[in-house]
Amino acid sequence: MNVPTARRNDPCPCGSGLRYKECHGRLDPAAPQPAAPLPAEESFRRGLLAFRAQRPQEALALFDAALALEPGHAFALHFKGYALCQLARFDEGVPLLERSLQMQPRHADVQANTGSIRYVLGDLPGAIAALERAIELAPGVPEPYSNLALALRDSGDPDRALTAVRRALQLKPDLATARFNFAMILLALGRFAEAWPAYNWRPNPAVNLRDLGLPARWPHAAELPDLAKDPWITLHGEQGPGDVLFFMRYAQALRARGAKLRFWGDARLAPMLLRNGVVDEAIAATEVPPGLDTARLVWLGDLPAMLHLENDFPAPARLAPQPARVEAMRARLAALGPVPYVAVTWRAGTERRGKAVLSKAIEPAALGAALRGLRATFVSVQRNPGADESAVFEGSLGARIADFSALNNQLDDMLALMGVVDEYVGVSNTNTHLRAGTGRSARLLLPWPAEWRWMRSGEASPWFPGYCLYRATREGDWGPTLARLRADLEAVSR
Repeated sequence: MNVPTARRNDPCPCGSGLRYKECHGRLDPAAPQPAAPLPAEESFRRGLLAFRAQRPQEALALFDAALALEPGHAFALHFKGYALCQLARFDEGVPLLERSLQMQPRHADVQANTGSIRYVLGDLPGAIAALERAIELAPGVPEPYSNLALALRDSGDPDRALTAVRRALQLKPDLATARFNFAMILLALGRFAEAWPAYNWRPNPAVNLRDLGLPARWPHAAELPDLAKDPWITLHGEQGPGDVLFFMRYAQALRARGAKLRFWGDARLAPMLLRNGVVDEAIAATEVPPGLDTARLVWLGDLPAMLHLENDFPAPARLAPQPARVEAMRARLAALGPVPYVAVTWRAGTERRGKAVLSKAIEPAALGAALRGLRATFVSVQRNPGADESAVFEGSLGARIADFSALNNQLDDMLALMGVVDEYVGVSNTNTHLRAGTGRSARLLLPWPAEWRWMRSGEASPWFPGYCLYRATREGDWGPTLARLRADLEAVSR
């Protein structure tokens, strides 16, 4: 019977909760020795508890301890693979999931978890097959129905997706993830009156993936506070900066009702929100507002339902850039070459593997080829461009591109640039919302399936009048839409 090895500062594989050097790895022979290693089943049980408590590293050590004693332990293999995938170590985790699935094909949890990871990796047919099998094996468990709904939505079957998520809610009405998935499907279908109340389940820690700090677990207002009693409301920008800017359009309705607004969120947004009168005060997300009254704490994304504006499409909050920054950007552009100035991006944020993080990207080579030969001066506003991405884009474009990517860390400078470039061409990201705040139009490249605010079809969005939408096909083909983009830009450059 082999005891698993561990480095001295690793959790001890015996499951004691101590570091290895403080437990089985003690060097002092006179020190009291700990108990014998745990049996395989007990190591697995403790590993599962650590896994469910979101302590993946501790769980992995315990699963390894179980597997060292019993290499064929199917469930230790499975949950080790699942934990590795949750740490984005898919190349290590997926083979373990598939191996455990071969060993336990009739176990509903094994099928359901494998289906969820297949969805994350974009294998929609594989995800649907595994999740449907999990439901067949355990029809009374709600979570596989909820996850199946997402896979069906992304495969272009919204009717079956709604049936699946409604079944999840029949089985467990308070399942927050199912409520949120229900909202996302309805939003994509344009059924906003039904969608926004369900979207307000988002602050539940189980589904609020953007803000995992303490505030995500604080109470918050479930309905609009009494403004006559006290006009002050704290708006928590609990999502990414682009989403915060999107939902700030609804804050204008609060101001019209006499509210005074305190923004609690991304400090990079505070100066422009204050300067333009969108809010009255601002506190960084890393601080807790003094004397915070949670009855007057409103999650920004709750506003459409809270204000009963489910079928309204308020204009984006206007964000005027600072004149000095505008002039500085004009000077930088003028030094590059002639008009029109075209800002481009090909990927949203940092590249991450998996659909569950809402991958939004187009190959830089394909975009560069579509723009090749156009009479324009191109500037890159791609956030965190990869080592070769810019070079690939330039090679396909056949021209140099000016690198303005650093402005993504100075959003007031980026706002100024978005206000002066003649065209913006790229995927949806924070710059998209900054551009909208300046009142300018943009040309958006939308992979399949498009994010809900861009709807499932059509060349326009009700929230972004004047924006032109260019959609990839369900099969991921950009050819026809890039040809249309080129023709539109040629008309502008002439």
